[in-house]
Amino acid sequence: MPIWQPRLNNPAGEPIGTTPRELAAASIAYHRELFNEEPTGTATAPATWSLIGEHTDHAGGIVVAALAQWTTSVSVAPASGDTVSVAIVGEGGVDRREAEFAEILALAAAKQDEDPVRATPPPPAGPEIRLGGLVWTMVHRQLLSRDTRGVNITVISTIPQGCGLGEDAALETATALALYAEDTREAPVRARLAEACTQAAIMFNPTAPLRARHTVALRGDRSRVSVVNYADCSVTQIAHPVSATSGLRALAVSAPFTPGTAGGNTTEPQVLLQRRRFLDEAARAFSVESLRLLPDAPTRVADWLAAMHEVVSRPDLPTLTAARDWLGFWEDETLRAQRTVSALRSRRRSDIARLLGESQEDLGARYQLISTDGALAQLCLARGALSARSSSAGLSSAVIVLIDARSTENFSADLSADGLLVVPLDHGDVASPAS
Repeated sequence: MPIWQPRLNNPAGEPIGTTPRELAAASIAYHRELFNEEPTGTATAPATWSLIGEHTDHAGGIVVAALAQWTTSVSVAPASGDTVSVAIVGEGGVDRREAEFAEILALAAAKQDEDPVRATPPPPAGPEIRLGGLVWTMVHRQLLSRDTRGVNITVISTIPQGCGLGEDAALETATALALYAEDTREAPVRARLAEACTQAAIMFNPTAPLRARHTVALRGDRSRVSVVNYADCSVTQIAHPVSATSGLRALAVSAPFTPGTAGGNTTEPQVLLQRRRFLDEAARAFSVESLRLLPDAPTRVADWLAAMHEVVSRPDLPTLTAARDWLGFWEDETLRAQRTVSALRSRRRSDIARLLGESQEDLGARYQLISTDGALAQLCLARGALSARSSSAGLSSAVIVLIDARSTENFSADLSADGLLVVPLDHGDVASPAS
């Protein structure tokens, strides 16, 4: 399998480039052709990749993530009826989907009536439902007019599926920016849009969303890594591990997958949802926004859970052993993320590699989310990678690799010859409306 290099054409059949500007121009051209109208908004959003900490996102921890050069572009226009129409342009042609807004309203009403402690994941849904859900969410958050119902949406993307590079988050982010008609340059506006994207994903996407992806896509920096710290909801920028001075390159390496499929998901959404429900219920029990804000959280939450098991019989509660493993992992992973930030600032390559290796080992040992990506990480390390860590453990069978720049070409060629997909990760541009 070759190194990832998508080949897309414009409506005239001519090859197009992969920069955000070129993709935006292509999505506008396709929208004109497919919907016979001028789009009222166009925006692009980048792929995102996590260095460490993504599994502490819902626990109030620290996520260290970066932007990649692969991009999704979305063009939108209001529709005359009450239908959400989505046209997705790919190498194989155009995939068109439609959903009545009434169906989206019914799904939203059902989710709002659920008990949050025992909520079930949304049923599998196509992009027309997920993006219609985003429209509904933006209306209810007063980011769109209350009259908004029908929308025509055209999508073109170079982000590979199933590699843990946030293809869903990029689609949601680009759509939100394209729909939002006002100035999006200020951080508070971008924070509101990120929150809307995450809320829509929770309600309408069966895959547990990583809220840091929306935040980093909207508030990141091309040449630096973003640190999302949920203790104070701050977003700061630090030195990127991939630069001319660091001598490192980043790659995503994935087991083969079929475009248009889920990309080798390794965990049912219910598994991650159970852990999030446990976090939410424990936080409510102690009246804190997240367990990160609760002193001595692992001990106190374990004691609370033990008491719950004594007085109630609930199959949705985790065992005490499993909960202690999760709590210990979340606390240790947050500390590793803090130390990784320090190592990045001081360019300590050996410390970065050690911390990422410890995280990868703990993902399997205590958090139990490693499957084929664990073996893939070992293969990459054996081939000379400085570090290899699951890109989205539990949802993808891919790994993020840091490797000496001098070895990148041979490393990539060897893995491609083995039938693996290799995706170069260069610096990407923050999500923005097309100018």
